[in-house]
Amino acid sequence: MAKSELEVIQLLMKLIGHKTGEISKVTYTPQKIVFPTDTEGETSLPRCTPEEQGVSSVFIEKLFRTLHENNSCHMHKAMAVRNGYVIGECAFRPFDMDKWHVTHSMCKSVTGMAIGLLVCEGKIKLEDKIEDIFKGMKGPLQSLFSSGITVRHLLTMTSGSSFNESGSIASNDWRKQFLEAQVKFTPGSSFEYNSMNSYMLSAIVSEVTGESMFDYLKPRLFEPLGIKRVFWETCPQGINKGGWGMYLRMEDMAKLGQLYLNNGSYDGKQILPEEWVKAATTMQIPTGVTSAPGYGFQLWNSSSRLGAYTFNGMLGQNVYVFPDINMMIVTNAGNEDLFQKGNMSRTVHNLMAELEVEDASIEISDEVIAAQRSLAKFIKSVQDEPEASFCIPSGGWNKKKKRSTLGMSHKFRYLLMKSLDGVVYDMDDKGVGFMPLLMQIMHNNFTDGISSVGFKLNNANGAFYLLIKEGEKIHEIKCGLDGKAALTDIDEHGEIYSVATISEFSTDEYGRPVIRNEFYFTEDSTARVMNIYLGKRQPLEHDNAISFLFEKAPANIGIRFDEIPGSGMLINILNQFGNLEDLKGINGFVKNKLTDYGALDALILAIQDTVRPKLHGTIHDKDADVGYDVEYKNDSDIENVEDSVSDEDVIMEDG
Repeated sequence: MAKSELEVIQLLMKLIGHKTGEISKVTYTPQKIVFPTDTEGETSLPRCTPEEQGVSSVFIEKLFRTLHENNSCHMHKAMAVRNGYVIGECAFRPFDMDKWHVTHSMCKSVTGMAIGLLVCEGKIKLEDKIEDIFKGMKGPLQSLFSSGITVRHLLTMTSGSSFNESGSIASNDWRKQFLEAQVKFTPGSSFEYNSMNSYMLSAIVSEVTGESMFDYLKPRLFEPLGIKRVFWETCPQGINKGGWGMYLRMEDMAKLGQLYLNNGSYDGKQILPEEWVKAATTMQIPTGVTSAPGYGFQLWNSSSRLGAYTFNGMLGQNVYVFPDINMMIVTNAGNEDLFQKGNMSRTVHNLMAELEVEDASIEISDEVIAAQRSLAKFIKSVQDEPEASFCIPSGGWNKKKKRSTLGMSHKFRYLLMKSLDGVVYDMDDKGVGFMPLLMQIMHNNFTDGISSVGFKLNNANGAFYLLIKEGEKIHEIKCGLDGKAALTDIDEHGEIYSVATISEFSTDEYGRPVIRNEFYFTEDSTARVMNIYLGKRQPLEHDNAISFLFEKAPANIGIRFDEIPGSGMLINILNQFGNLEDLKGINGFVKNKLTDYGALDALILAIQDTVRPKLHGTIHDKDADVGYDVEYKNDSDIENVEDSVSDEDVIMEDG
């Protein structure tokens, strides 16, 4: 078994064992920054109605609605562009159209553009061997042998290098490992997707120019396109990752697609040579993927329309380009799409394949006006916050003159929040983190473990907070109520992430109160779900319910975590790193025995449990130091039950 694959399995076992801290072999350095607010120099694409560009609003609504209503798509944002005009855009609640979003492998196409600029400047040739570019970096023994890998092989995913994505968690020196790795087939003879090819392209830019690829692209690509708010992670040696790690606004993703649609020209200026764009978007190698049968220079050729191609990133980060109708569909999502294989990509390609457009504007009629209004109404319905169904009176909820306006479920929720105010629970397992596991792996930023969970209520305005202690850090997360999202910035080891929280108060089949919290990392492709079960698995009798709600919080809580996308996607991604299901490289006899004993099945189940861990907590000793600035209430804090709440107020509603 290769060393890098062994490192993957070791990391996986640490995750399964709920190990915390710096468990990766790659040095962690905080990089992720707060989304910038400075927009100086940023430009926008022009806007118009779909009909002005020969497209029906009926089609745009059908596209957006179909993506939204398919639960497996987990849409974050969508945009339609034709003839350089934005003709439809939608950020699905709680996401923001203006905020940047992780692009995953979509940024490979940007790396391909950087290589095109280097070729245009005469600084490299596609047939240059990478070992000649990185002279002296290979060890003495490896220098005796030539892999024959060229820049072209990296661009077309045909290097055959055995050093794949697993290298990103196995070593600090990715270049040396790639250069010294063996090849699995003759370079150029076969297609094998490998993100380290893209990383090496970024390393080439740095080696040839003496600056990072990001800095190299600023004056040549980003500034001419009016792209200002962009961020790209680096490896431990300061080289941009090339194949992943870029954050970009959706409109700026569209600009990059428009550059290729315009054959390398943008705003009247030739940024890339037309011949480069033609070569980059032409099939260079077959892929064996039906929906994306060819691969060009760091992008996929699509089969849905003539000449179609895609800047493709996993989990739904795409720029779908359709040159025959001069149109693009741009997406951000958090689904299980890989390599354009998934429900979201299938939906986009199927609908675009049937689209008929007009060369001229569609004449305005009553039917067209009705369609435009319907589209606007749909977009408003999925991106606006819901209207509040009630108002919390100034000074709290104990003003009797306002009580008649409050629904029973809201009364129950308030009483529940009040009973939990100032209460802290210590967790029995301190190896689970707040950030989704997939994000921890992608950012090499692993949890210190949640040690306790507390609650805080602001009686003045009804705001309710979760106090999650992770390592020495306390995340004070505001709960969004009544379907509204509450935004919080959290600090994970020096990296800042924006989280939108939607909380719902309900009961389970045992009658236990449940607080369901959905944490959307609004700049990323994953979400965390945290269900908090209050009390034991037994129905609360009416008298006990009053005691629980007004006199003391339950002694125990249970917490179940999940994330979107879930364990299936994590297994698929980890398979790319080390082929975990097949466990190639393990001795055949040992592998057969493991299979006979069900050990491999147990491993998959363990991964699923790692993505969906269950914790239990016991109420914290108020005399012990937990690090929270809260006041524990006692019996004297409780107002007279009979005076403030009638019996019907504490009846728990189903669901």
